[in-house]
Amino acid sequence: MPTYLLEHRHEECECEAAFAAWRGFDSPLRGSAPDSTCLSGGHRLWWRVEAADAGAALAQLPPYVSTRTVAMRVRDVTLP
Repeated sequence: MPTYLLEHRHEECECEAAFAAWRGFDSPLRGSAPDSTCLSGGHRLWWRVEAADAGAALAQLPPYVSTRTVAMRVRDVTLP
């Protein structure tokens, strides 16, 4: 199954809404601990998910979050 890196961006004033959007939204990502720059002022979050395609990857996010998110197909590589 392909792997996607989801990069979400929001403005500082949207932080509360971005986190509140998860309430009542059923997702395997609920309760996860994504990388985030919100506390340092960057207001970005990243998830690494497996999904059939980019649309299915974004569907794991609440609509408010997914509309501000880019799904990038990624894979692991070994550095020499």
